[in-house]
Amino acid sequence: MSKFKSIDVYLQSNDKIYQILPLKFERLHNSVFVSNLVGEFLIISNEEFEDFVHHRLSQNSSTYNDLHSKHFLINNPNSVALELLALKLRTKLSRLSNFTALHMFVVSLRCEHSCPYCQVSRQSDDKIAYDMTEEVAEKALELTFKSPSP
Repeated sequence: MSKFKSIDVYLQSNDKIYQILPLKFERLHNSVFVSNLVGEFLIISNEEFEDFVHHRLSQNSSTYNDLHSKHFLINNPNSVALELLALKLRTKLSRLSNFTALHMFVVSLRCEHSCPYCQVSRQSDDKIAYDMTEEVAEKALELTFKSPSP
């Protein structure tokens, strides 16, 4: 017995009132927290969640409207809502295409300060073995300037 359903189960969703979009959920005491890829979230009752996932949720209910407006379901596969969800996701992830704009170099472990934000350990002056060499520094700068981030 497989823990996965056959593809036929998913293809039969055409006769349903709505289609469920990708989401994550976490059961709380008397409710369910649902979230999607773009950061939209709702807290709904256990009963409403069960009705939602089993396609029993009424289109006239406020929960249906909330789930629809926050892109947890669509009632028309060709709707603009799906394009809007894709646009929100592209916008949210757009920073990844530029890689990172922040580069940090730890050039020495020899420091006489104890700044709370710094990862450098306070070491004595004789720890030069842990200093960045000029060759490594040049390679690090070369790599930095290859970054696609403006």
